[in-house]
Amino acid sequence: MDYSSHITQSVDELRLAEARQKLARNRDRIRFLRLLKEGKAANQRQAGEAIGLALRQSQRLWQTYCQSGLTALVEPTYQPGFGKLSAYQLSQLQNWLRLDEAQTLEQIQGYIQQRWAIDYTLSGLCKLCQRLKIKAKTGRPVNRRQDPAALQTFKKTLAN
Repeated sequence: MDYSSHITQSVDELRLAEARQKLARNRDRIRFLRLLKEGKAANQRQAGEAIGLALRQSQRLWQTYCQSGLTALVEPTYQPGFGKLSAYQLSQLQNWLRLDEAQTLEQIQGYIQQRWAIDYTLSGLCKLCQRLKIKAKTGRPVNRRQDPAALQTFKKTLAN
């Protein structure tokens, strides 16, 4: 296959685009095209091996370039996901949790479902609480056989 005729950019344009890229992944992808355009690599396998890719990955790169061009190779592929709750809903949830209304994740799950009709799994709620740094508030342990009246006789006071 004559790659030099299929690749529309010139070698100088590819070198310039390669130098402009901050991400190593994008530089490698442009270098892949440049190696094919210059003829330093006879096929996709050789060009891929030069930048550390397997044959199948090289074929996918070439297919993406043929279908969408150079811009599709260098555009970011990761889209960060957003949570189910808005910032206002998160602040309302945090205010509700400050009132000590919930003791378990199930209670938080019920509150969110009832208030905003949003379904969260327990593991999703656990991760949400970790992200918001919400921790279970527990008091000091108290012996259940302890007598509160007997405690007063041993309590230290300043009046003595």
